[in-house]
Amino acid sequence: MAKITSKSLLNVGTEIVIDETAKTIRLVAAGNLVAKDGVTLQAVYSKLVDLWATSSYQDSPFPMYAIDALSGQFQIGTDGATYSGWTWYDDTTRNMLRDGGWSEYSSGGALQAQYAGFVGLGSINSGAQPYYHLATTDAPTNFPFTDQFNAGVKVFGDASHGNFDKRSYAKAFCREYSKKYKSSVLADTGKTGTGAYLVNFLIANEDDLKIQANDAAMSGAPYSGITVSYYTANQSRTIGGTGYNFKIIIDGNNATLEQIYTKIQYLLRQNSNINAAGTAGSVTGKTAADLLTFVGDLMVTGQSVYIDNILPADSNRIEFYDDSNTKRTNPYTAAGTISFNASLIGAGSSYRLMFSAPPGAGNDYGEAGAITVNDASGTPITGTISTSPISFTYDYDGNTQGGFSAGTDRPVTLIGIRPGSGKFVVAIGTLTRSKTIALSLVAEQDRVYA
Repeated sequence: MAKITSKSLLNVGTEIVIDETAKTIRLVAAGNLVAKDGVTLQAVYSKLVDLWATSSYQDSPFPMYAIDALSGQFQIGTDGATYSGWTWYDDTTRNMLRDGGWSEYSSGGALQAQYAGFVGLGSINSGAQPYYHLATTDAPTNFPFTDQFNAGVKVFGDASHGNFDKRSYAKAFCREYSKKYKSSVLADTGKTGTGAYLVNFLIANEDDLKIQANDAAMSGAPYSGITVSYYTANQSRTIGGTGYNFKIIIDGNNATLEQIYTKIQYLLRQNSNINAAGTAGSVTGKTAADLLTFVGDLMVTGQSVYIDNILPADSNRIEFYDDSNTKRTNPYTAAGTISFNASLIGAGSSYRLMFSAPPGAGNDYGEAGAITVNDASGTPITGTISTSPISFTYDYDGNTQGGFSAGTDRPVTLIGIRPGSGKFVVAIGTLTRSKTIALSLVAEQDRVYA
């Protein structure tokens, strides 16, 4: 069955039970009514109108008052002029009401409770469990059924009905594994508060192609070392030589951006504290703000979110937004690999990368003052050949070694040797604005060294 929108599908004694003595209206999941699909308030109201047009019910006060079906405004316990104390039989009945909100009145005319009709606009995956909270500090509450929501949510109760008033804020969420996350607040559809009427939320999700692993993998490497910490005070991070303020710091554990994103999305589905080491106290994952998104292969952080310990090769496909919500990006860092054949790998070996143009300046390969190329951290690219390939980085936009302007291609010479195994060998190349620079050395086996 589908949602009941017609009064003709409500049969007294089957789908709807009316107790004139107790003054209760009960909906029953039977016949035409499926609890998850529910029935519109307009259909219930219209059925009651038809019933009270007969002599069988006219000795009882009319149970409801309809203000407007389009905006979903209804009242129970009043006919609009007098108060009767009619009410819904139980929360099972309330959970089957659709497309509206309502106020509940006592026989003395006191407002006892208000329910807002929360309706999700958009498509979410089958079996998804959306949820909400009515204050930023509230725990998450699941909607009564899975799939897209359309349900009454209690936002006000008098002293005998919970003694609370949470009509100034509401946020709905849908966070499912391997789907893009969505949350929506009142302002998304122009409202500033809730009440006994329809409240729409923009909630839709789609496949998330950036998720790299399932939840079971989060306890293993590299995911177990990826954490997030929330701080009350600014944490300074240097980007392009300038310090900027952030209050949410992710430890990327030298994982790929996709792996970092996968772990953070996992944390944002947890109904527990995800604040690893920060000073901001407990932060419940399920209701915390989104932290990371992808635009194509470009990662974009939320406001005041920074990631420590990312791979050098990923440094230029991420946009940070600092505490002032200003975009900050890393200077371009080139990256590449140096490959060696087996004769060069092992103890006693060495390699060095040097600049090699233009000649005559006294600081290029073949000249007395040859300059070893620094990596992006300022460390010379030289050392023992312990494995192949060896990764390296290069500060393309900032390196001015040898007095040359930054941001230009630089010819280089690579040398390597391993006495008794690999002969001295030379190769030339160019450092370009690229993340896939490839240099290699292939040495003859040295059969003469003794």
